[in-house]
Amino acid sequence: MHKTLRLALLTLIISVSTVASAKDGDSAAQAAFKKLLSLNGVWKGVFSNGREHTVTYRTTAGGTVLVETWALSPTHESMTIYHMDGTRLIATHYCPQGNQPRLEYVAAKDPNQLEFKFFDGSNLGVLDRTHQHVFRTKILPDGTIRRGEIYVANGLSIAEADKIKDEEVVVYSRLNK
Repeated sequence: MHKTLRLALLTLIISVSTVASAKDGDSAAQAAFKKLLSLNGVWKGVFSNGREHTVTYRTTAGGTVLVETWALSPTHESMTIYHMDGTRLIATHYCPQGNQPRLEYVAAKDPNQLEFKFFDGSNLGVLDRTHQHVFRTKILPDGTIRRGEIYVANGLSIAEADKIKDEEVVVYSRLNK
């Protein structure tokens, strides 16, 4: 009888802990999405090779979707769409290479560090191409944002890709809201 009672109590404690953890995860993803929504406007960055470009953030679909458009040149752009999927924050990147990696927000210790990691995608079968595997956006105290990205060769397993740490980082300044 005591064993059964202990087992029932242990099961209850684990269940309550799991629900509490899920709620904590929900609030972290929601908070991250709200931080991303605060980026609405046009931002300017300069790649390490000196090439300037702009990134525009705008909301759509009643504020439930954030569209990030990269104008790399007058004829060359890419787009990332952010949205909540239940308790998860998802980013789908529409790359000029013709692939569409999907990345999920991963909570970091620093609430101003918004990290996304690859979990699946489409059109990744072209082996001489790359896709976005990780990106991090950090909102800095001076109002700028720092964006780092890691691209990996198509065909690598997620475990192999996770070992790659080469990351180009660009700091962006807001041009307007």
